[in-house]
Amino acid sequence: MKQTAAPASDDGLKLSTWLPYRLFLVAAQVARPLESFYSETFGLSQAGWRILAVIAERDAANASEIGRACALDPFAVSRGIGQLTELGFAMRRPGKTDRRFAAVSITRSGRSAFNRIAALGSAIEARLLARLSDSERNTLDSALTRLEGESARIDAVGWRALLDDALTP
Repeated sequence: MKQTAAPASDDGLKLSTWLPYRLFLVAAQVARPLESFYSETFGLSQAGWRILAVIAERDAANASEIGRACALDPFAVSRGIGQLTELGFAMRRPGKTDRRFAAVSITRSGRSAFNRIAALGSAIEARLLARLSDSERNTLDSALTRLEGESARIDAVGWRALLDDALTP
């Protein structure tokens, strides 16, 4: 039986105006030049860069902490830490109380690489924020803080609870 295309509908979600997709597009568009820089200059993967940024901020973080901070699965964290140690950007030390939980710290060369990447990241952020007034920046910061909290709650309850809410009149 031949299927026909459904007519366009004004009901429901429109990807082009859906807030999560619009936030994703902005993030993806500004991440591309940064990713190109750190991969070409330092040979870093996206996971490697994210982990480097975390350990630049939190010395002696363990893999679980890094995974939560980067939203990466354990396999990606392990590979990223391996990449950073191979590049000389990080070092692992056995945990103080449990040797299974190694602490990951940034090295001097890792700090130098991080600082160069962070300078480009800051320039990108400055260009974005320059398009906004002080008032708009404050509003954006406040709104993002609230959206971060609500998105964490949405993630915690899972799709089944959300679907129940969506289908309840």
